[in-house]
Amino acid sequence: MIRQWKRWESGQAPNDFYQPIIAAVFGTVTHALFPAPSRRDGDKEILAASGMETLEIVSRLNRSDVDSATLDALRITTDRLCSEYPFMPSAQLLIEGRQWLRRVVDLHTKSLTLAQHREVLALSGWPALLVGCVEYDTGDRHAAESTRRAALSLATESDHPEVAGWAHEMRAWFALTTGDYRGVIAAAQAGAETAAHHGVAVQLAGQEAKA
Repeated sequence: MIRQWKRWESGQAPNDFYQPIIAAVFGTVTHALFPAPSRRDGDKEILAASGMETLEIVSRLNRSDVDSATLDALRITTDRLCSEYPFMPSAQLLIEGRQWLRRVVDLHTKSLTLAQHREVLALSGWPALLVGCVEYDTGDRHAAESTRRAALSLATESDHPEVAGWAHEMRAWFALTTGDYRGVIAAAQAGAETAAHHGVAVQLAGQEAKA
């Protein structure tokens, strides 16, 4: 084992056997410390799906009013960012996640219809969930809980059960990793009640079963 530590100190990455063990020692997930290499090109994916480059999306977000095409592009960007969670290094993902969260939140100052306002609230919830997860992975548990609560508040205000369900799932995950098994059950049941007909219900049931 000492030889292994020497290799790691010299810059050699631990193998697949040791990576989850080391992550468990630090109370986080494997990919938070050892992100898998991604062969994806996020910018190209966004351009292909929305027809807009990132710069154009940001420029549109800076306008006084927002059209449906901009919201669609923003939704695609948010989905892409969330899907990078297993691959992108935590520090980089945290920076990008917070940048996009600020951009989405700033939309609340724009001229929006009622439907757009609700959509923006829901869109704010997804990067908030992502940022909260990465904050927890990097050991900033206080910030992670605050961000999780913000995501839950956004979900409640926009009446978006899926975002709310994932916010409860995060609470269950936080509780599970700290040995608060009653907290896991309470969070999982609250999430299942909120998002019973969404995919997150499966994850909530899994967390409850672990507890």
